[in-house]
Amino acid sequence: MPANAAPIQPVSERLPAIFAYPAHTTMLWMIAALCLLRLLNHLPSLLGLVFELAFWVMGFKLAVEALVNTVHGRFEPMGAEDMMATDGEAVNQILLMLVVFLPIQAIALWGSPAVALCLLGLAVVFLPAAVMLLAVDDSLPRALNPLAWFPLIGRLGGVYFGAVGLLASMVIVSIVLQVLLMMALPGTMAQLPGSFVSLYLLVAGYHLLGYVIHANHAALGLDVAPAVPRARFANPMEDEAVAEAEALAEEGDLAGAARRLQDMFRGRGASDALHDRYRQYLRQGNDSAGLLEHGREYISRLLATNQDKRALAVLAEQRALDSSYRHDLPDDVARLVAQAARSGQAQLAVALAEGFETRFPGHARAPQVVMTASELMAERLGQEVEAEQRLRLMSHKVRGHALETPLTDLLERVGRLSAITRGSA
Repeated sequence: MPANAAPIQPVSERLPAIFAYPAHTTMLWMIAALCLLRLLNHLPSLLGLVFELAFWVMGFKLAVEALVNTVHGRFEPMGAEDMMATDGEAVNQILLMLVVFLPIQAIALWGSPAVALCLLGLAVVFLPAAVMLLAVDDSLPRALNPLAWFPLIGRLGGVYFGAVGLLASMVIVSIVLQVLLMMALPGTMAQLPGSFVSLYLLVAGYHLLGYVIHANHAALGLDVAPAVPRARFANPMEDEAVAEAEALAEEGDLAGAARRLQDMFRGRGASDALHDRYRQYLRQGNDSAGLLEHGREYISRLLATNQDKRALAVLAEQRALDSSYRHDLPDDVARLVAQAARSGQAQLAVALAEGFETRFPGHARAPQVVMTASELMAERLGQEVEAEQRLRLMSHKVRGHALETPLTDLLERVGRLSAITRGSA
């Protein structure tokens, strides 16, 4: 462990935080959503079974995520969009449980209950080792191999058996609570709180196993690299990319830093924060061409996510780099004009709307763009004559349009201002 790393708490001191882990808001709403989803398992035919399977697959997915993240030093749950655990990992955990418990149940029903009880005791002792091996190595055959359990248990020693005792207690608590709920609530009303108890303790149990590995990684010979600090960007991959880009920037390779972040734009895309950091490196490297190229797509992305104000700010940056810059998508331009007008940037709104009706003839938003720009020209910029001419030309194109009457009224008002201007000239 590095000298400046925080000391690792013993498992016993960490228990309150371990049991509170699923109560974190991020995890809690995911557990609640899955419990609501499980209510659909009462649907007829195979549909109900599909929802039951979905509940358990997603539940074990949350559990595996908790275990693996904890192993690597992440002690707070991540959002659903940041989850790295796969459905395959969750299915493997379910298969592990089935391989262990189905034979025990079969022996209890059709064989010797005493033998089944002994096997259940062995499962309680050794299953946590199999779960840890499966989560870390992602190999079901290795997880089922007793020769892999004993070295793991031997290196963990008493900590392992302490965790086994806690997990067994959690299972007992879960069963008792669910029985009490079924006795207290009529019909199927116990299913929702019962599902919540099951998932809550499942996630807490896997988090406990993850912390056992993390706290004893040196004894296990595992390289537990410190997690990239959470917080600034959308997911661990972005955090890692930014960390690498920052290292390149510190070495003076601003172009390399920008390229590293640009790689993240492909595929599922990247967060706005990553785009902003990318533009920062381009500015520091005086890459105006790169900024202009990126800004064209970034403006459309921001508008697509209803961030009109931010999109207008990026467009202003574009025009500062190149006064002749013009955005090419008519719907985007119309929204930018409206945003500029709302924010009191009359000159920018008029500049953006310049020639809109000739660049995009017949576009549905052309009348509104012309009206917005002309009103600003006449009332804010002293361009009454030009505004009147523009409105008059547009008035011939809006016959039967919903904006025909408002445009005519505006034309009359601007015409009066224009007459005053001509009279005083």
